[in-house]
Amino acid sequence: MIIVKDLHKTFENNHVLKGVSYHVHQGEKIVIVGPSGSGKSTFLRCLNLLETPTSGEIWFDGQLITDEKVNIDRIRQHMGMVFQNFNLFNNHTIMDNITLAPVKLKLMSKEEASEKALTLLDRVGLREKADAYPSQLSGGQKQRIAIVRSLAMNPRVMLFDEPTSALDPEMVGEVLAVMKELAETGMTMVVVTHEMGFAREVGTKVLFMDEGRIMEENTPAEFFANPRCDRLKEFLSKVL
Repeated sequence: MIIVKDLHKTFENNHVLKGVSYHVHQGEKIVIVGPSGSGKSTFLRCLNLLETPTSGEIWFDGQLITDEKVNIDRIRQHMGMVFQNFNLFNNHTIMDNITLAPVKLKLMSKEEASEKALTLLDRVGLREKADAYPSQLSGGQKQRIAIVRSLAMNPRVMLFDEPTSALDPEMVGEVLAVMKELAETGMTMVVVTHEMGFAREVGTKVLFMDEGRIMEENTPAEFFANPRCDRLKEFLSKVL
């Protein structure tokens, strides 16, 4: 579904991604872990061109999206993205936050979008918040709404950039529960996270990034039980 070939990203004189290549297949849950500054979030943000790669190729569903002639807004309709800090519109109700994009892009009528929004709100246990504003919600509730907003677009893949790192510890579980349920439906997911339990339980593959490269990749069982590279062994000794 996503093919990345020799991806480089440089910010001025900081070479953040150093030739990353990877394939994400339909239905996979790819979990990316690693120390701060390893390039994880930059890699994720390159997948839908929120960051423009310095060089390399990214293919999505057989289309070269790093080609400058591509309509990236159309591609992004199929790639849901959930950020650390929710990025909800504070002056709109929760219902409006969810229905705005599908209606504006003429993907659904207002009625269809509202019906879909209520179904999704039911799924994350927040139907009663439809008419509330983001300021009236907890961090965990805001993040669940951010996930719903992405799902309202019927994406083919969901990208998560450290979705629990801005939350109070007691709210982390409610967001991870929604992500696990989403994984069980067969959604293709790429998740940058510090939550090792989630990586172990939900991931089909776990990637370890450091210094702008993928240093190791394995199934969760092998990744945690038998790390091969010394840098990963050191990392796991500090986080587990």
